[in-house]
Amino acid sequence: RPVAPLRGIGVVGLAEEPAVHGSDVEVEERIGGPPLRDNVLATCGNCTQRHHALMREPEADRWAYSSSGAMEVDWFGKTETKYFQGARIVEGGKGMVLTMAPFEKVYLMNKDIPTSSDFHDFAVLQLVGNSISVDVNMGNPGAGCGCNVAFFLVSMPSGTGWGDHYCDANCVGGSCCAEFDLMEMNVHTLQVTSHQCSDYQHPPHFSPSSACDHGGSPIAKFGDGKKDFGPGWDFTIDSQLPFNFKMDFPVEGGQLKGNITLTQNGKTVTGFMDNLDAMKGPLSDGMALVLDAWRSTDLMWLDGGVCHKPESCNMKETVFSNMKLSSLGDGPAPAPGPAPAPGPAPASGPSPAPS
Repeated sequence: RPVAPLRGIGVVGLAEEPAVHGSDVEVEERIGGPPLRDNVLATCGNCTQRHHALMREPEADRWAYSSSGAMEVDWFGKTETKYFQGARIVEGGKGMVLTMAPFEKVYLMNKDIPTSSDFHDFAVLQLVGNSISVDVNMGNPGAGCGCNVAFFLVSMPSGTGWGDHYCDANCVGGSCCAEFDLMEMNVHTLQVTSHQCSDYQHPPHFSPSSACDHGGSPIAKFGDGKKDFGPGWDFTIDSQLPFNFKMDFPVEGGQLKGNITLTQNGKTVTGFMDNLDAMKGPLSDGMALVLDAWRSTDLMWLDGGVCHKPESCNMKETVFSNMKLSSLGDGPAPAPGPAPAPGPAPASGPSPAPS
């Protein structure tokens, strides 16, 4: 393992991604774990960014979800317990380890469940007027060419009512919805991408493929041949050492914008997204946080400035830690999570003896 387990949100192992050629999907070998059943029921022509939608077999669920995934996060100034069910909890509940397959995709939940058809079961991120920050450690050598470590948002649950209720802007698994990729990355590049669906409605909702921006716009990219991000001391952000990712979503002059900051040992690089109004609805209502990691022989859309086809992912792991949500003071207050279930009533003891 390239990175020792650290306190954090997750250690993401890499799984296989179907290569896309026009409207055909070629599902390649997956890496380890109990059996999985493909749930790729629909594809889209000329899509360049995809994520898996997988349904685990019931016996795989029993094997995988041996831990509740309960973890503490800094949720707008309060320490709250959320769940990435299926992950091993470490650091006394402060972090979680997401191993390799079968943990190809996990969702941040309010309850001790892996997914749900109920929007309120997801620990959705409401980011209009707010900020998200997380530490990232890809290690040395770190996930390389052909690897995509993804930390992203989607408007789950889908409106289809089947499977794991996953949806994204490329309609993987047959369900389309708005998507915002906070980070798709390897040690050579980090990309932030907005994928709107023009018919957005509060989840659960099923968008037609034609309504969704499959390629994404706007896009902010670091590295991929530039010196602001990459592996080694000669890059401003050395991607093989821990760094902090932070993205603010201010409303300026009535328009939603995105300000990205990468920080490491006093060095900083920034990126900007000028107009995110098309995502104001999803980011106001709240989007589900998804972690997955996958590989492909062709990730030229992500790392083509450095890498060459056919790419061969080295299957290295990534650590996410210290996730924090905070207010910028110019957005709606986040909705509170569901109240915790009441504990059992105290058992009644014997009546006191008369004095």
